[in-house]
Amino acid sequence: MTSLLLSLLPIAAWLLAGYLIGLLLSPRTVNVLSRAITPFVWIMLFAIGYRFGLQLSVMQQVLLILKTAALYSLGITLFCSVVLMALFRAGRKTQVAQSDLGIVHVIRECGIALAFLLVGLGLAVLMTRWTLSLPIPGTEFFLYVLLFLIGADLAHTPLQRSAIRPAMFTLPVVVMIASLLGGAFIAWATGADIRHGLLLASGFGWFSLSGVLVTARLGEFYGATALLTDLFRELLSIVVLFFAGARYPMSGIGAAGATAMDTTLPIVRKTTGSSFLVTAVFSGVVLSLVAPFLLSYILSLFD
Repeated sequence: MTSLLLSLLPIAAWLLAGYLIGLLLSPRTVNVLSRAITPFVWIMLFAIGYRFGLQLSVMQQVLLILKTAALYSLGITLFCSVVLMALFRAGRKTQVAQSDLGIVHVIRECGIALAFLLVGLGLAVLMTRWTLSLPIPGTEFFLYVLLFLIGADLAHTPLQRSAIRPAMFTLPVVVMIASLLGGAFIAWATGADIRHGLLLASGFGWFSLSGVLVTARLGEFYGATALLTDLFRELLSIVVLFFAGARYPMSGIGAAGATAMDTTLPIVRKTTGSSFLVTAVFSGVVLSLVAPFLLSYILSLFD
């Protein structure tokens, strides 16, 4: 619990710092800063791809791990998205008018995101093969810059009372239940242990947490699978946000899982609008609080 609170502290601090400085800046200056959010998102995705590529270089049974992680991440994300679209339909029409990006723009944005990820991944593989390293900052650096920029943007973005909506309190609960059901169903359908399906569904996109906890208890194979499952869930949530975020904002935020409060928060802001930032942060914090306890409990079932 202490480590979780410590991880939340810099997120809140950078958002608050951006907000306070944004209050001191002119609207024109803040507008310039807000335009920098998109390029920083792409740079952060490049850093994520680079980190992913470094992880691949040290994994054994890479193909089986990738296949398993891809199956669970795609299945859980799809199941969660469909359930959330069915349950949270009210109010989406007004949001469409405000921030619908259009299919051509969405495809272009997703293509750019994928390109940055693949370039980062490919560079990491090449650097590992050549036994070289690049002084690329970690994803946390780009995340904190983005949080600062979002905070500054919020300083000149009035949040209506509708930003706090009753549905936000049920959103993380639905994400938990849908994720566990999706993971259990995939395990049952593939003849795997149901416990493994529940375990791979319990990280909610927090790959650094699930990778460490599962590796310590079940070994590198399952640890790498858990890490990649949650990493793929995070990447897939970006696709969901770009394609469905404007029309189904709750579905996009729910697909992002625990990462809605940090890594994917800039994407949430871009695709759903500033009015859903409160919902994203709340859902992400709740899922981040639940994830370590749920993972620990399911791991105890393997005793």
